[in-house]
Amino acid sequence: MTWIWRQVGVDLPADWECLQFSREWDAGRCAFADRHGYRFELNWRRFKSEPDLDRMLKDYAGSLATTWQGIRRVSSAGIEGLTGRRGEEAVSRYGAFLNDIGLLVELVFVHAEKREESLEHSILRTLRAVPPETGFQRWRAFGMDLRVPEDFRLEECVVEPARVGLRFNGRRKPDRWIFRRYGMVPSWLKTPVRHWLEEQTDESVKERRTSAYTRGNIGISRLNGRWRPKGLLLPRGIYASAAWVEERDQRLYQAICITGKHRAALHPANGADEVLRAAPEFLVIPAR
Repeated sequence: MTWIWRQVGVDLPADWECLQFSREWDAGRCAFADRHGYRFELNWRRFKSEPDLDRMLKDYAGSLATTWQGIRRVSSAGIEGLTGRRGEEAVSRYGAFLNDIGLLVELVFVHAEKREESLEHSILRTLRAVPPETGFQRWRAFGMDLRVPEDFRLEECVVEPARVGLRFNGRRKPDRWIFRRYGMVPSWLKTPVRHWLEEQTDESVKERRTSAYTRGNIGISRLNGRWRPKGLLLPRGIYASAAWVEERDQRLYQAICITGKHRAALHPANGADEVLRAAPEFLVIPAR
């Protein structure tokens, strides 16, 4: 599966699950595990210019000497790092500077027993910067592939059984785009998606227009209108929402785009589904 977070992309085994994530822009971490345990970390830190990676690795090796055994330098897919043993685990740490986005990234691999060099190489060779294109940044996580304006920042991420939600806020109100993915749909969705979508829309949305769109074999319900919350001084804008049940994984996907007039050029022209795609390969049932 392809994971894109904070403009960093990497391809990971499909049965790895994200257990920890950060909303921080300048420094943060995503951590992954499989059904056997902790496997991988992706850390990032913002730098104005490329740091001296060779010196950093030497200093890092010294700091690890008290907790690691058999530390040595390694290189894979053109990326330098360190490997050694931490108790019963084999651990490797690699560092690379992604100049296009000004980030120093660290990739940490944890192996239960023996170091899996081929696994490390298969992941390291996919590491890449994913800078904004045509005014949009791309995120790909938790079964969703989405685009948001490049100056929006992730403000909230909720990950629960059968429910995932990400909210991105712009620099000025009322800008916010929300993306959701729901599971166990047959157990709770008792009305057509169009009716459910209308029920999710409050009275702040005026001049509502509903429509239906077909993408492949999937029927998408759309609701567009004007964002006019109560209050004379509250910022107004454009509203678009869309929802559908994906045929491949039977999840319900929803996108909501509230965009101020100053960013109207980036608002989805037809419906909010234009900036959201399903990524059903995140749904993997491990072999027994």
